Amino acid sequence: MNLFYFASGALTALVVAALIKKFARKTKSSDDTRAPDVGAVEKENQLESLMHALDMLAIGVVIAELATGRNLRNKAANSMTGVRYVDVLVEQAVDEMIKEVKKNHSGERVLETVSGTTRFFKIQGRAMSGQRAIVTIEDITEKSRIETVQSDFVANLSHELKTPIGAVAALADSLNGETETEVVWRLAERIVTESHRMSRIVDDLLDLSRIEFGGTEEWSEFDLAQVLVEVVSSNQHSAKRQGLGLALTGSVELWVRGDRSQLNSMFSNLVDNAIKYSESGGMVTVESALIKDEIVVSVKDHGIGISERDQKRIFERFYRVDKARSRATGGTGLGLSIVRHIVLEHGGSIDLKSEEGVGSTFRVTLPKAAKTEVKQVLDETEVMA
Repeated sequence: MNLFYFASGALTALVVAALIKKFARKTKSSDDTRAPDVGAVEKENQLESLMHALDMLAIGVVIAELATGRNLRNKAANSMTGVRYVDVLVEQAVDEMIKEVKKNHSGERVLETVSGTTRFFKIQGRAMSGQRAIVTIEDITEKSRIETVQSDFVANLSHELKTPIGAVAALADSLNGETETEVVWRLAERIVTESHRMSRIVDDLLDLSRIEFGGTEEWSEFDLAQVLVEVVSSNQHSAKRQGLGLALTGSVELWVRGDRSQLNSMFSNLVDNAIKYSESGGMVTVESALIKDEIVVSVKDHGIGISERDQKRIFERFYRVDKARSRATGGTGLGLSIVRHIVLEHGGSIDLKSEEGVGSTFRVTLPKAAKTEVKQVLDETEVMA
């Protein structure tokens, strides 16, 4: 990522001001000591060098001559101003900022534009000597999104931990001085349950952190079919306890390159969710297929389904469709966020098709890897079905 992306508009303006001042001194010297034609060429070359330097910046820079209205723009500024709807708004904001600088010597504003997606631009202006003004344009859409995510993350984390911590404190207070054995055991069991809930939240956060900032050092090539067999096997008991059937069907050689542990965790999460949100007597199916150079794995249930409104936010951290059911089953609201990060980390994609009262299907697509050696894989799909 470009280092200048994170530079503030104000700092950029100071740097540009220094460059222009240096440029002005050189051109003045050239005009005073050399023939007019030589000085003009020198001035043009120096102006070209200045604009080349400004073109290296990811932030848009506009240098305006306040007296004549003439201005110079670097490449970033040109790409942000033009004839499109958003560009026209940025252009107007730049013109207004030049007027503001002419009147008050400096100015700053954040422009919000909506055209399909919402974008934010930070526009700053600063007066210079010699009747010039510098206006910087910084697209802060991504920075705003990150700040919002971080703010929401901290708020949600505080809320999620506050509930079990408060419950533990209240239960411990009730336990203090209690002498009836049955009550003591019941309160102690509740304390253990809430403690495990806190532990799961912390574990999920650590997993998410490792996935987001981890590398590919532990990656290898392996048969995903074996992982799916392990996932379905480990979830059979949970499905039976819920009164559900759990089946695995599909291809037996699905070679991928990635982190085996992460992919196991990802599919376990999807199967576990399908079981939790299905009614007794239903069926959960894991289907795999090799389509050209892609491996497609679908986890399908006939449970409560997900509303269209919730589908748009289902992969957000801490977002839960049915909060009451999630709390009853110990869900942290981080599972699908972890799933999405693992899929993207492995160069794949995930999509959801769901209908309330009918069920949900999560479809994971991963790139196929060429196997390094021939391995025989036992077909256990009929046993699992």
